[in-house]
Amino acid sequence: MALKNRFNSVKYLERLSQFLIDTIETELKSAGYPSLSHSHFEILTYLYRKKEAINMTTIADEIHRKKPTVTILINKLESLHLVQKHVSQIDKREFKISLTKEGRAFGKIALKISSKLLSLGLWGIEPDESNRLYSTLEKIYKHIYSKK
Repeated sequence: MALKNRFNSVKYLERLSQFLIDTIETELKSAGYPSLSHSHFEILTYLYRKKEAINMTTIADEIHRKKPTVTILINKLESLHLVQKHVSQIDKREFKISLTKEGRAFGKIALKISSKLLSLGLWGIEPDESNRLYSTLEKIYKHIYSKK
């Protein structure tokens, strides 16, 4: 029975992940950003929360993507005038990324989308179930990625 439950859990995780991606991208289109993906959204919300310029390696680590992928995502955001690159004062080979005025304005849209996504009503669970879910998923994630 445990093996069957584990199999079903994996099936549900993939479907829940796709639901979240679809919801984010639908909301982005509705807000006038049809060319942005959920990964762009992750970067913008991370920068919005940090309120300071962040290097690409830190962004890649935070959103769990490879640095070349983040470079492509940042280039797209830069072309849309949502972020800007600055050469680091400490290491001239490194770029720091920060939100532009337009990128900071995106924060209101991001808060609206995030509120919708994080609503426990959407998930159909209670706060204590949400806490247990997070702890369990974090434990699994750390276990899997500690072996790499």
